[in-house]
Amino acid sequence: MPPTTAELVHDRSLGDLLIHRDVVLDGLDAPQRAARTVLAEILDGKAEDHLFDAMLVAGELIANAIQHSSGAVLIRVEAYEFGAALGVVDRGADITAVPVRPSNSSVDEGTVAASGRGLFIVDSLASAWSVEEIENGKMVIAILPLAAGPRR
Repeated sequence: MPPTTAELVHDRSLGDLLIHRDVVLDGLDAPQRAARTVLAEILDGKAEDHLFDAMLVAGELIANAIQHSSGAVLIRVEAYEFGAALGVVDRGADITAVPVRPSNSSVDEGTVAASGRGLFIVDSLASAWSVEEIENGKMVIAILPLAAGPRR
């Protein structure tokens, strides 16, 4: 079983925390663009070869917050020596609404689901991801390996 996001952060598998940044997305016309900007600033020179994956994961998490709740409120970006943690906060209180096992297809084998592919992408790119209840909502967190970082 792969490690949880909490285990990776708290057991120091990702190394020392280098940068922590919270960016408010609430009310922005282009929250994904704001997330891409902060990721480029934080990962520049540290993990440029993983920047596209980080931007894709952040974009999918923000899109899910927009589609399935009242919108993304905040993105938390933490860069560690060996990985990055991306957390998207929304006001949705139901953490059970986030599927435990995302899938890329519908119930029928021959068709593709109309939604659900975003978490499938996150699951494919992240070392671990989870959803946590927080005050006034939830946070979906994804851990991305950087050079020499922990992998599944």
